[in-house]
Amino acid sequence: MEQLIAALRQCGSSEDYYHFQQDLLAKVLAVQTHRAGCRRVVKLLGQGKRLPLDAPELRSGEEATDPETWELEVDVCERVDRQLRSIADALAWRVFNFDRRLIIALSRNQHPGPMVGKPGLIAERAFVTGSWRSDRRFVLLHDLTTCLSIGDATSFREVGNEYEAYLHEIKSDPNRRESKQLRRLKAAEEAIRSGGPLPGDLDGHIVPLDLPYKTHVKVLADALDLAHDRGVQGIKVPGGRAIVASDLIRGYERWSEQEFIDQTAEEHHRALRRAQILGVGHLVYARSDDLVARSPTMPPWAIYPLSPTWCARLIADYAMYFVTMSSESVQAALGNVGLSTEWMLDRDQTTVQPTQVVLHVDNGARRVGLQWAEVQRGLLLEMADMPTWAAGVAQLLERGDPGYRPWPSFAEEWKVWK
Repeated sequence: MEQLIAALRQCGSSEDYYHFQQDLLAKVLAVQTHRAGCRRVVKLLGQGKRLPLDAPELRSGEEATDPETWELEVDVCERVDRQLRSIADALAWRVFNFDRRLIIALSRNQHPGPMVGKPGLIAERAFVTGSWRSDRRFVLLHDLTTCLSIGDATSFREVGNEYEAYLHEIKSDPNRRESKQLRRLKAAEEAIRSGGPLPGDLDGHIVPLDLPYKTHVKVLADALDLAHDRGVQGIKVPGGRAIVASDLIRGYERWSEQEFIDQTAEEHHRALRRAQILGVGHLVYARSDDLVARSPTMPPWAIYPLSPTWCARLIADYAMYFVTMSSESVQAALGNVGLSTEWMLDRDQTTVQPTQVVLHVDNGARRVGLQWAEVQRGLLLEMADMPTWAAGVAQLLERGDPGYRPWPSFAEEWKVWK
């Protein structure tokens, strides 16, 4: 993954992207094929049948006649598949110039799942190679990603130093048309171009903001570099937040598992004290581990402004971080831009669902509820600049149409990730 991330960052032409995607596609299909074979063995052993002669080679070296061995192999393949496809997500963000509006609009379908065995895969691969050989156009395969689920592909045509993007539905039978998919494709295009309703069952539309996006994700690089030497490191983050980063390889070299947990807890306590939020308001936090390719609108680790090594370690959970914030910090920031707030989480609540409203915000004319997914992504994992984020919420209340969930689109977001 480290090599893939480094190679992706070196891509600068349609030819580079074409060959990179072909290499990544081969890796993903190999993992998915292996997983499908292992699932077949699990099914056969579960029926009391013998291990088939054409069973895949086990990577674990465990007892081949034990169904649990094959179930473990299936689980590991699923995780590796997500890890590799998160690199494809980074490819998508990159060729779309890190424009989150495109990701939001094209992620509003249920993802079709593995590519292996999909009826249209042959036609889609033929379209990719045919477009390259005949027109020298790079075509991004949506199913290779986990963040794009509307349309089958996007082709890019060079116009001077820029690119024009075209969405495609690719069918094995050219006479067959799925009107529902085409309607969603057109709705996604309109949502991006003119702010129309986003496709999908949940009402929503993109609200452009005239505020450049600012974050403090560079603090993460400092924390990880220090954790590489010390095992774990806590740092305060502007806006009443604290980050704790862990290098698991270094940590387990230094301590036992329990000692590592204790060291992390002590470092967290020190970071909260430095951020001056220890015992202040209701503390909430978000962790980075096991999030790879879980949310289509969350920037993939591979585009974070970190070295390929750290990006790969975050993807594989060889490194992790968590960010803690006080409810008083976010409410104070919103109060500074003239908004009134009501914190909705109970202090004894241990888990929060992505769609649960954690904060109500009111500007006197309109009231909206901020869901945990937005707080988790923007204020915690991405460490958005608190005053910028609060000003964005104020603009959302002014510009958002009643009846729709507003998706904020900050200006110049590409500067954060590029």
